[in-house]
Amino acid sequence: MNKIIWCLALSSLLSFKIVARQFDPDKVKNALVKVIVPVQNNTSNALTGFVWKTPNQVVTSLHGMSRSGEIRILYQGQAWRKARIKKVLQKADLVLLELIEGQAPPPSTVAPLSQFNPTKVKFGTDVFAIGYNGGATGSSSRQMKKGYVNPETLSHLIPKKDKEALAKIGFPALDLNILYLEGSLLPGFSGAPVFDSQGKLIGIGDGGLEKGASNVSWIIPAGYLTELENSSTNSLPNGFENLRQLFSAEATIDFPENEGNLTQTNKTFFPNSEFNSATIAPVKAAGFEFHPTKNRSLTEMIESTDDPENLLMLSDEFELDMNIQLDYEAMRFDIYEDISTGVVIAVPEGISLMYNPAEEAFQAINPDNNDMQLYFYGVQNDFSQTNFEDLMVAVGEIINQNFAMRFGVSGFTIDTDYSLWNEFDGGRKIAWILSLGNEYLMGQDGLQYGLYVYMTLLMTEEKTFMSIATIPIPAEVVAFAISTGMDCNNPGMFAEYCDYFNKVFKTFSAAHLLNFAY
Repeated sequence: MNKIIWCLALSSLLSFKIVARQFDPDKVKNALVKVIVPVQNNTSNALTGFVWKTPNQVVTSLHGMSRSGEIRILYQGQAWRKARIKKVLQKADLVLLELIEGQAPPPSTVAPLSQFNPTKVKFGTDVFAIGYNGGATGSSSRQMKKGYVNPETLSHLIPKKDKEALAKIGFPALDLNILYLEGSLLPGFSGAPVFDSQGKLIGIGDGGLEKGASNVSWIIPAGYLTELENSSTNSLPNGFENLRQLFSAEATIDFPENEGNLTQTNKTFFPNSEFNSATIAPVKAAGFEFHPTKNRSLTEMIESTDDPENLLMLSDEFELDMNIQLDYEAMRFDIYEDISTGVVIAVPEGISLMYNPAEEAFQAINPDNNDMQLYFYGVQNDFSQTNFEDLMVAVGEIINQNFAMRFGVSGFTIDTDYSLWNEFDGGRKIAWILSLGNEYLMGQDGLQYGLYVYMTLLMTEEKTFMSIATIPIPAEVVAFAISTGMDCNNPGMFAEYCDYFNKVFKTFSAAHLLNFAY
């Protein structure tokens, strides 16, 4: 679908605004450091930190520490120093490091941060994190917005299962005051300094807990630095090792134990996947920049998402109505996020995300070159006065007309069982719409296909984004499965059909899992 048409449909529903940005990363870059903490098997946790008050003191996240191995700090991308734990503030997940005596001093150009802004950060305020994405050799900044949750404590923000996990571990404290973000922190941004538009320190990146494909993200208010400095504890708490798996803004990298090799390039490691930021570059176009952040199984995302109903309903339909048992355990997705807008995209594992100029859309390229396709479109603007139901109607009409013309059908009929919309905290609105072509398509294989179009539409006051999946379903194969059954966990002679139906479910799931970071 051409983006020009999509934008024209929105033009009557919105007004424009211009936002001034004043944050200058160059003014704080000399306080930034990378922190490497060896874990095991030549892998290390990669965090960001910042120099605090004196050149030999660094603040970062407690959850990235380890009971073994030397803590290493990289100043200004060139000077490695060894450090140890000086202070621990368990409840706020903060640690103050100090350089070990007997080393060369830090570079003379290091400029410690020494003050923070203690005033309340207002909802919708632009905030800026600067850190090392996935332990990258260079730092980068990310713009987000202060979100809304009331009361603004950790216990009112995180999912129940993560709340129970934190309660067992004992920190961060569930009654901890936090600053909730719209958008989320990249892997490696744990411990990153976060600033307001005036360049004043307001908090420390603490990572995010997962909700489906997206993350629940927050920062630790900078006011806790005073408590950290006054802490009398310098030991790691019991059970803190079990905390690391909950945080999505900590990166694990391949990293040598031999200090002589400290200059070699690091590779971010995503468990159970070849998906890593060393080999996959961000995809940038049309005002969005999608970074690879993680790889997750469908099961993991269903367990943590707020809205799994359509996925569970489709699973039941495959199993109970079509008599097809899919291989859900093998379904994995690569997750991309535009950090500034918080848009989160799920792409079936192994499929490339790219920008397609002809479609004026981001697209997950189907290597089979058939009509099962996945598109992503977005617009950033002022939607504060836009009626979401009017937007749904306008976009729905465009999709109906565009894809009817493209595939040669008279139109589409909405499946009301799968079509609904919801509103979540922070003014996030999400709609899911499933439509079926009014006529069958004839495939090159001689089979008749029912054409489904599944759309997820998101809107906040500043942006709207949507995913569109086109999914042809072979009617004769479904009829055969209904009569004989098809177990795709042991496909045998049905391997080709099972592969197709597994792709159907993954494509539907990818379109459904589109979301904004919490």
